[in-house]
Amino acid sequence: MHRATCIFTTLILFLTTFPNAATAHSNEIPNARRHSTPQSQSSKKVLPRRGNPLGALEALSSSSRLSQLAESLRKRALKKEGKRDPKLGPGAGPDGVIAAENRRRRRAAREAAGAGASPAKHALEKRQQSSSGSATATSSAPVASASTNSTGNSTEPTWILNDVYAGNTFWNYFSFFTGADPTNGPTDYVNASIAFSEGLAYNNAQKQVIMKADNTTSLQLGEFRKSPRIQSYKTYTGGLFVLDVEKTPYGCGVWPAFWTVGSNWPSNGEIDVYEGVHLSTNNQVTWHTTPGCTLKPGGFFGRINSTDCNTAVNSNAGCAVTDQSYSSSGATLQAIGGGVYAMQWDDTGISVWFFPRPTVPNDVTDLDPDPTTWGEPMAHLSPDDCDVVSHFADHVIVFNIAFCGDWAGATYLTSGCPGTCNAQIMDPSNFDESYWIINSLRVYTNAYLQAGELSAALPMRGRPSILGSMAGLGVAAMALASSWL
Repeated sequence: MHRATCIFTTLILFLTTFPNAATAHSNEIPNARRHSTPQSQSSKKVLPRRGNPLGALEALSSSSRLSQLAESLRKRALKKEGKRDPKLGPGAGPDGVIAAENRRRRRAAREAAGAGASPAKHALEKRQQSSSGSATATSSAPVASASTNSTGNSTEPTWILNDVYAGNTFWNYFSFFTGADPTNGPTDYVNASIAFSEGLAYNNAQKQVIMKADNTTSLQLGEFRKSPRIQSYKTYTGGLFVLDVEKTPYGCGVWPAFWTVGSNWPSNGEIDVYEGVHLSTNNQVTWHTTPGCTLKPGGFFGRINSTDCNTAVNSNAGCAVTDQSYSSSGATLQAIGGGVYAMQWDDTGISVWFFPRPTVPNDVTDLDPDPTTWGEPMAHLSPDDCDVVSHFADHVIVFNIAFCGDWAGATYLTSGCPGTCNAQIMDPSNFDESYWIINSLRVYTNAYLQAGELSAALPMRGRPSILGSMAGLGVAAMALASSWL
């Protein structure tokens, strides 16, 4: 007790002398959104309550030694509380065993066919050596391997299950965004307490994930409608993202999306894997970046809407591709029992597929995906005209339901919907179909990504200032002392 008291006394003197030091290196929450002028909003750092060392560590600086100390203290506290670290993602869980068995079966089939199945160790080592100074990211899954053909040439690496977001534990790995709608719509993004208590976020009897807009409250003109927006604690630079849904939200003025975005928007890019609007039955895939990234035609079958991904031009329309399948969004998607959206992000570019429920590949349902067998993607951002490594990094996963705003509001007159978008927001019955039914989201990795293939995309961080380092050390000491009291 005496030692902890001394530490707190020292901290009080330090913070009195340097009142602003603790926030000198705060990180930004990724809240910028499509089709809007970015509005920079910093995450609010609130000192934790006594006895909660986890919250205090959020204010640490990015110094490597302090990061190690913070990580050690955070893991110690999580272990004491018997909790899994949400920043590691949910992990593969039992599905990892199933996927491993499927890989063994596929390997055995290739060997029986004389195709060979030994790991391409030489190719992997060559890639690792070429990534000078890059560190392999920590993974909750075993190391994947690349396969070789009968001539010994390297083929595509095996995708191994890394994280499963599904069921009742889904919510443990996402936070609720509560800031103003960056797309300037009448959307009231609610916190977790309101979302759960008012039935805007829950699991149904089948343990499917439900996220819905408020469809019970009548509003006055100009009032905002409640809705959820969540983002993952874990960040990703590359991977294979497979989203299985039974239903996506739709309705006049409704703008749902499943997307990934970097913390320093738009420097680290944004990938809109699924984006619907109004009553449309066609998904739109869009990339948003800094200057120097354009969409190269060819290699995909979707309809090109725009080719310049730069957020500073064309009102931040990005480079967009529309799926010509009339079952990739909205009511028709629901009518066929949903489907699967898949996004592959690696050094070959960023590709997106959509599979209606009747056409979902067996390797996807077997949890052993092989994109090389899926045929031409619906959309593909080629590295030929866009350096994927430098434009995309450190993405969180986001689900949201927005209303009107920069895109849904601008296209309302041509949507076939009645009246005006803002007037439509007033009627709760308009939002009876504005909800997600999510079966699962699985994220896969491979040997090359685990070896740091895209590590060059990680942002360079400057040397922290003395005050910033002292502030981080002070907060770490506070957290440690708090845990002792």
